[in-house]
Amino acid sequence: MTETELLAGVRDGRQEVFAQIFHMHWESLFREAYYRLKSHDEAQDMLQEIFTDFWQRRSSLTISSSIAAYLHGALKHHIIRHFSRSRLHQTVVDHLLLHMQSFEDSILDVIAASEIQKTLEDAIALFPENMQQIFALRTQDFTIAEIAEALNISPQTVKNNNTQALKRLKQVLSERHPEISSSVYTLLLLFIKS
Repeated sequence: MTETELLAGVRDGRQEVFAQIFHMHWESLFREAYYRLKSHDEAQDMLQEIFTDFWQRRSSLTISSSIAAYLHGALKHHIIRHFSRSRLHQTVVDHLLLHMQSFEDSILDVIAASEIQKTLEDAIALFPENMQQIFALRTQDFTIAEIAEALNISPQTVKNNNTQALKRLKQVLSERHPEISSSVYTLLLLFIKS
């Protein structure tokens, strides 16, 4: 049969003509699909889609070149869509993994911050009462002079107690949380509220 006769037979719904076209082109299409997809199952699935689409659209098919060129063109478009979906899928997976990692990091940061806060609270609770008062007032942005006046002690005593409190906290943090860098100690100690 000529290509024109084959197309006419398919348009008329003749399954034996469709089967003839299938057997004529299946092997070359499969080789190309397999070469591109590197998967026997995916190549077979794609060919099934192409031939199913060919049969379903048989009455409206407009083939200007040859049946082989039409089917290879359809395969090319299916492969492009397949890789686009795969890339999109991978992009979505990558995006989710990135956000999941950020979410996990945030959770770990919150847990770590909570543990550090507990460590600091425990350490401050062990300070002498005078040192606790001075340190608490200092973390609430009172000046050394204001604290000295409020507690009726010398400014030097306030400085000494505050310095000693910071040293103790740094030591406790370095012992219980060695993963914290020294620059973080400074930030924690500057922003600690008790």
